[in-house]
Amino acid sequence: MFRNTRDQYGLVARSLHWLTFLLVLGMLLGGSLLQFLPAGGLKSVLIGAHKSTGVLVGLLVGARLLWRLYNPPPRVLGTNSVENYLAHLVHLWLYVLLLLQPLSGVLMSQAYGYPVSVFGVVTLPPLVWHSDALAELFRRCHTVTAILLGLLVVVHTGAALKHHFIDKDRNLMRMLKGA
Repeated sequence: MFRNTRDQYGLVARSLHWLTFLLVLGMLLGGSLLQFLPAGGLKSVLIGAHKSTGVLVGLLVGARLLWRLYNPPPRVLGTNSVENYLAHLVHLWLYVLLLLQPLSGVLMSQAYGYPVSVFGVVTLPPLVWHSDALAELFRRCHTVTAILLGLLVVVHTGAALKHHFIDKDRNLMRMLKGA
């Protein structure tokens, strides 16, 4: 089943969710480690891979949002209206941060005067001019967004585990295997 139903997530939604999770986890960990590497060849290659993957994450999140518009998620299983509202807020902010993070990274790189090449296939057109002050603003935004995104991923994961082990509902299983 590719599409969501009233009670289950389809293969497309589940695949987009887990691919996004794996890429974002790798990006957050890898981005954190980049600051400890000495300048040079390996760091330059890893920064290029980081930028390319960041653009891919942005495109993937855009695809997720389009799919979600075309194919709404299953009904909410929780009966607590406060928890349901908080879950809605967490999902909303995850999407905002998942779009803001790659965008701030691209803008930071371009403002520092570095082009953003996506896996050496295409170079993004410049969206901002070279400006160290602007680059610093986008660098701070990129850093703060990464921290907030990491925190929300932990909250989201904790909520999924709470649903599974404490509430004993099917939320986690719906996202793991659609059941």
